[in-house]
Amino acid sequence: MDPREEISKYGRKLVASGLTYAHFGNISLLTDEKILITATGSMLDEIGEGGLIEVDHQAPCPEDALASCEAPVHRAIYERTKARAIIHTHSPYAVATSILEEGPFEPMDGEGARFLGTVPIVDGDMGSPELARSASSALILHRACIVRGHGVFAVGATLEEAYIVASMVEHSATIRRLVSVG
Repeated sequence: MDPREEISKYGRKLVASGLTYAHFGNISLLTDEKILITATGSMLDEIGEGGLIEVDHQAPCPEDALASCEAPVHRAIYERTKARAIIHTHSPYAVATSILEEGPFEPMDGEGARFLGTVPIVDGDMGSPELARSASSALILHRACIVRGHGVFAVGATLEEAYIVASMVEHSATIRRLVSVG
């Protein structure tokens, strides 16, 4: 599948599944030493012409101004991990978990515990060097991390894999919140 069509497909899936809303979240793919990433302010379920920006893989570039503010975080993750695809959601139960718990997040459900293992909760402002360092460090050994009060970064070899990881983090966080009020 064409990378642009694939990003658009997963943008629609993220919004339809409630993993992100409106202009929140971003998606990228590593292709030929470039990063194809959603543009700043993109509606992920309506990615059209101009909704994707190609930025340099190794260093900031002028196109970063058009890309998601999280482009530096995506760049750091690609530099430090084997990821080829990244999905960043603003999934509500994962965000709530990161606010209510110190971390790391330990899924209580069998699938989450087996599939995800420990999910680090990291700190850093959106698009900041601190977030780039903390998220990329966490993702060296983990498939996802939750940014405190902000959302999930999920990685994979493909967008499908990153989507499954992001979905599983939200599912496990939902189970945790339901058990806590139970």
